[in-house]
Amino acid sequence: MNTSLSFSYQFSGDPNDDFGWLDVKVIGDKFAGHGGFWVQWQDVKEFGEDLSAYPIPPEAPIKAAWGYEPWEGDSLVVSVEVAPADKRGNLSVQVWLRDYVENGDGAPRNCVRTTFQTNYPEIENFRIAIAALMDGKAKEAVLVGH
Repeated sequence: MNTSLSFSYQFSGDPNDDFGWLDVKVIGDKFAGHGGFWVQWQDVKEFGEDLSAYPIPPEAPIKAAWGYEPWEGDSLVVSVEVAPADKRGNLSVQVWLRDYVENGDGAPRNCVRTTFQTNYPEIENFRIAIAALMDGKAKEAVLVGH
């Protein structure tokens, strides 16, 4: 079975509001996670545009992270990072999803952290799909991995 990461985005009904709900799913052979967060549409669009980098330098992976300040550790709600996995052009995708509502002690009730591999052609398909999603021409952007 392939692994997949999918984004969908629900724009706010207010034309003056830059925030909308980013829904994120990751599904693999032995794991699955579903989460989301309120995200500025410009951030999602910029992440998609950043995926056009070729090659992705090992010292500068492509990252997107949303959550509560300081946007690290348990404050992260959604995080995606794409980095080289090897010299053959495979890429490593790290995904972190957690509940966006804390359970009282600041820790997430449920979370998924996983890594899977993909390649540049699949990243390009995902980049194009994110652009269509953010232009309102698609309902979902999917990254296929293995």
